[in-house]
Order: sequence, then C-alpha cells, then structure tokens
Amino acid sequence: MSGQRLRAVIADTSALVSLAVPRADAAVGPDLQDPFQYLLTSCDVVVPPEVVAELRDITQYQDIHAAAASNVLTARRHYTVEDPYERDDTPDARPMFGLDDRETDGIVLANALDVDGFLTDEFGGTNFALIHAALRGPRIVPTPRLIVDYARNGHLSHEAAQRLLAIISPHRNWENSPYVTQLLHRLEE
Repeated sequence: MSGQRLRAVIADTSALVSLAVPRADAAVGPDLQDPFQYLLTSCDVVVPPEVVAELRDITQYQDIHAAAASNVLTARRHYTVEDPYERDDTPDARPMFGLDDRETDGIVLANALDVDGFLTDEFGGTNFALIHAALRGPRIVPTPRLIVDYARNGHLSHEAAQRLLAIISPHRNWENSPYVTQLLHRLEE
C-alpha cells in the first residue's frame, strides 16, 4: 500500500475496532491523531450488514472493545453499509471460504465493488492466506500495515504511528506479533 492512496475499502469488524481503540482509551490524550477518523475522511469505507451486527454485539461488553465499537457505530453516517447478496453481480448465497460470515461477506463485497483493499486484522495464521486467495482484485490491508503506511506516506508522523501501535497492540493481542514487530522496524528505517 505504501505510496498508493486508498480510495475505497471494505472493512472488517476487527479492523474498525482496532482503529477506534485509541479514542476509546481514556489514557490517550486528544493530541494523538485518530487513525479511525483519518480512514473515514481519506477514503470511502463500505461494510456489510454483518459487520454492523457484530459491532452492536461487541457494545454489550464493558471493555475498551465495546467503547471502540460504540465509536464506530456513532460514526455510521461516515461509512456505507451494503448487503453483498442484494447485488446482481454477486452470488445469491454466502460462499464457503472457510472464514467467518463478516469476512466472507466483506470479500464478496470487495470483489464486486471497485475498491482498493480489504481492511482486516487478519495477518497471522491461516485466515490471511484464505482472504488473500479469495480476493480477486482488491489487496488485503492488515490494520497495522495501514497505520505504518499512513506514516510512511506522510499522513502521520513515525512517532505517532509507533505510539498508535503501542496503544492498540495490548488491546488486540499484537504485542508479540512478529508481523507488527517487522512493521515497527520499517518505521525506524
């Protein structure tokens, strides 16, 4: 993604929650740039209805993920919700990709729309490979990579990106991820 501007993305629940974590964290001051707000103002974001349903489910908890999901739902007028199975150019029923319904619906939508990427937190394990294989045109954009690329492209300072990843990581279990570690090293180059 580095050097290429995202014009439109399909976003998975996990990515939206991760990007909204910094504003949901009471310990984070208003001086730090908001990656969720930047996403919503820098490109068109589309989500399938299953993502909105999962966000609503997450708000039932009493943790930072619930607060982040609530922030995403509050910003509802800044992204589009589209059912992939109400389109003429998609299958009538959900295909079996070996992924959860939200990821599958997002991939179907990404393949049908003229979008640049599929934004997700899936960057470890087998789901990354399954998503990559199912996408027919849009590229997979892992959330930590998006944040690092925002810094590499001048939309965030490198220090802000490092700080955002440090804030998000413990809440999203990224702190021991070799992928995130490698991205942090790229910021230091």
